[in-house]
Amino acid sequence: MLFLWALAFLLVLHEQDPLAAADPVSVAPGSLEGGSWCNEHMLHERLDIIEEKVIKTVEHLESEVKSLLNIISETTSNIPTVPGTPLIDIFDDTS
Repeated sequence: MLFLWALAFLLVLHEQDPLAAADPVSVAPGSLEGGSWCNEHMLHERLDIIEEKVIKTVEHLESEVKSLLNIISETTSNIPTVPGTPLIDIFDDTS
């Protein structure tokens, strides 16, 4: 009886394509090849939407950075300095 089960198991394995399980993108038998084109087209549409959102986000962040730099520039130009006071560079690492 065990021999019959083993033989049936081997026959089932023989009927299946051994690479079909390893390839998750493979097209099922009897289906049209157009399905992969459709999936690829949808993927490109999603990537285009993501790209558009990234570009808008980068433009918004650039605008914010320019605004902040203008505010900092205006603030530092309006700070009254006492004559004879040395200017301190906050970006200097030698301190």
